[in-house]
Amino acid sequence: MKILNRYIGFRLAWGWLLVLLILTAMFSIMELVGQLDDVGEGTYQLADVFIYVAYTMPGRILDLAAISALLGSIVALGTLANGDELLAMRACGFSVFRISRVVLTTGIILMLGVLILAQFVVPPLEQRAWINREIALSDLGTLLPEGGFWTRDKNRFINIRSSTYGKGLDDLSVYEFDDKGKPAQFITARNAEIDPDGRWICHDIRQVTFLEQQIIDQKMPTLTLDIFLNTKQVDLLSVTPSMFSISALYQYIQVLQQRGQNPNPYILSLWQKLTLPLKMGAMIFFSLPFVFGPARETSSGRRVTLGTIIGISYYYFDQALGYTGLLIGLHPAFTTLLPLAIIIMITLWFMLRIP
Repeated sequence: MKILNRYIGFRLAWGWLLVLLILTAMFSIMELVGQLDDVGEGTYQLADVFIYVAYTMPGRILDLAAISALLGSIVALGTLANGDELLAMRACGFSVFRISRVVLTTGIILMLGVLILAQFVVPPLEQRAWINREIALSDLGTLLPEGGFWTRDKNRFINIRSSTYGKGLDDLSVYEFDDKGKPAQFITARNAEIDPDGRWICHDIRQVTFLEQQIIDQKMPTLTLDIFLNTKQVDLLSVTPSMFSISALYQYIQVLQQRGQNPNPYILSLWQKLTLPLKMGAMIFFSLPFVFGPARETSSGRRVTLGTIIGISYYYFDQALGYTGLLIGLHPAFTTLLPLAIIIMITLWFMLRIP
């Protein structure tokens, strides 16, 4: 039995990998073609396009994970069914639910991999890809690998090492010079928040003022700075909910709740990321009726086509329901888990009808 378990697991893994590679390559080429329209704008060149597509590839893997799980399972199990291997397994006492357990157990490895991607790999790559692209297109400043974001405002040079949960800034430094090019003032801040009026509220300040006869070095808890970055530059330093890791999303939701701001879009993104492994598991489970249920008599091509239609429909229904729920006031947990419950109940209904 262990040999059969490993055999089914290997065939499933091969099916998932094959479908995922094909879909990722296809959508990456589409993204590449779309990015070519921007080549030549600002400093955005062909090399930047390839870098952007490479950095965003793990994010596409996440987006395609659920439908790849469904199609990969259909391909792998369909191949076993077409070769009468599943029939032979059942004749040897390997029940449908035993095969289902092996399929879902193998899928746990895939689900863990998706969680690791969503937490550690995709967010930093998505942020770097987006910031690099926007800087090249707008020619606003420079993003150094170890130096953060640099920009200039008249006689001031501003360095920001990183953003904090999309709204604040970390490790802010401002270098100000007079009209003769001599240092006039140097300010560092541990972090800064941008208020509704566009002013920057900085915390843990060190301010060094250069006078003709002396240098004044003082520390203060807070300091308000006037607007010194335009809207485009401020937007460049922010990130969308999809660029957050799971833990960063949770922390930012807490920050928004403390400020009395609406956290629902971020709660929706958090639930979407948390339930992505469950969606994959549901899609893997849903593939079983394609080889054991009413669709088992159809050809492989029809099974894959039907699975593609169902997978795409599920994806758009899930997205539409989530954002519709935000408009009408439904909790994101409900709108995220409802499609999962529907697909699992449909699968169970088909599975219980298998002789």
